[in-house]
Amino acid sequence: MATHAIVLVVAIGLASYSSVNRGLTGNLLRLGTRPLTQTVTQGGQVSDVALGRDGVVMKPVNVPTAVVVRHVPINYTVLQGDSLKTIASKFNVTVDELRWSNPTLGTSAQPRAGQTMLVPPIAGVVVQARTGDTVQSLAAVWHVDPESIIDFNYLRNPAIDLTDGRMLVLPAGRGSAITPTAADANLPAAAGSRGVYQIKVGGTEGPYSPHFPFGQCTFYVATKVNISWRGDAWTWYGSAQAAGWPVGTTPRVGAIMVTWENRVFGHVSFVESINADGTWWVSEMNYVGWGVIDQRTVRPGTVPLIGFIYPPKS
Repeated sequence: MATHAIVLVVAIGLASYSSVNRGLTGNLLRLGTRPLTQTVTQGGQVSDVALGRDGVVMKPVNVPTAVVVRHVPINYTVLQGDSLKTIASKFNVTVDELRWSNPTLGTSAQPRAGQTMLVPPIAGVVVQARTGDTVQSLAAVWHVDPESIIDFNYLRNPAIDLTDGRMLVLPAGRGSAITPTAADANLPAAAGSRGVYQIKVGGTEGPYSPHFPFGQCTFYVATKVNISWRGDAWTWYGSAQAAGWPVGTTPRVGAIMVTWENRVFGHVSFVESINADGTWWVSEMNYVGWGVIDQRTVRPGTVPLIGFIYPPKS
């Protein structure tokens, strides 16, 4: 009798435990609107949690559907038969964006097979920071929001991160329109040729104290005209536009001539006079040699011209 009594007590206890367990599972442990017991045995989806058979939790995997945007320039090696148009089409950018990003191409040169080009990963421009550049000055030249430069290039501390030589991508950046037209086909591809000019060494600096390094073309012209911006010579055309200065393609006395006569940095000269035959006389520095001031006659169509800047009258 004692043995039967013990067995009966154990049976009653197990039944009670089973009843409580079913109650908890059925009424308390619910995720979403479906009871856990239904999912534990068969697998399925409980709210945002995926469960396999026997209640094994399977963490959902989020597969990205958008292409990750690059934040650094693309280095592209030009292939035989490539042109700026085909390269631009391949990367979904414009020809002007390629020229702005590769200043050695100037306004008319075409890339050569084997040449390495910088291609912006998005619509915009690739620029190389130089000593003295700031986020604000680059934004003004290339017509972009300063914050977009900081964010896209991860400049946590722009004053420190904006080092000389650093390559930056400027989203939606744009300069002056330089895609050559049919009339530009005869512009010389080789920059800085001395054969078509009448040059004499000499000339005088102007009254202004420039913030450009001595010996460069930018230094000399900044003594003639009070320049507020910074940057390489080829960027001056866009900087002047950003500052509200008039620009154009016709030489005038007192204008600044901006060209690609230096394939890397560009070149600026000061227009001294206009001649009756349509040529014009300029003075400049670092055309004949570093720190040397010279004067020369320029004939229409003989320079890879970006344009002329017309300083406002004071």
